[in-house]
Amino acid sequence: MRSIMGLTLAIAIGGLATAEDKPADAAKKLEGTYSVVEFLTNGKPSPKTAEIKTVEIKDGVISINLDKKSEDANFTLDPSKKPRAADWTITTEGDLKGKTALGIYDLDKDTWKHCFGFDKRPEKFESKEGSKVTNAVLKRVKK
Repeated sequence: MRSIMGLTLAIAIGGLATAEDKPADAAKKLEGTYSVVEFLTNGKPSPKTAEIKTVEIKDGVISINLDKKSEDANFTLDPSKKPRAADWTITTEGDLKGKTALGIYDLDKDTWKHCFGFDKRPEKFESKEGSKVTNAVLKRVKK
């Protein structure tokens, strides 16, 4: 009897984990408006940090709302990876248009951690000097 209950629980937990691993579900959980808590590039505060008003995620698009403009990217998520993977393809006109940032992310309640680079996907949530990696911590804005 005990083994049947254990098996049933394992199947139920496995089913929940599978549902959470669907990219569409992960994207829906990430939707919202965020403020920047920390934004480091090459281990130092990014000069762009002061310009960022909010970051909004909706319908598969991330918009970084700056003082005078917005920078947008389409994204795909792979929550089955460890750490979870996120690729952001820049759609805003400029030097980075069409380039894809390879990232990792974590969402814990209202705190979103996002770490990315253009050369390779980071393995840890960190940005060291000379790494060409940006590590951001954002907090969901309550409406």
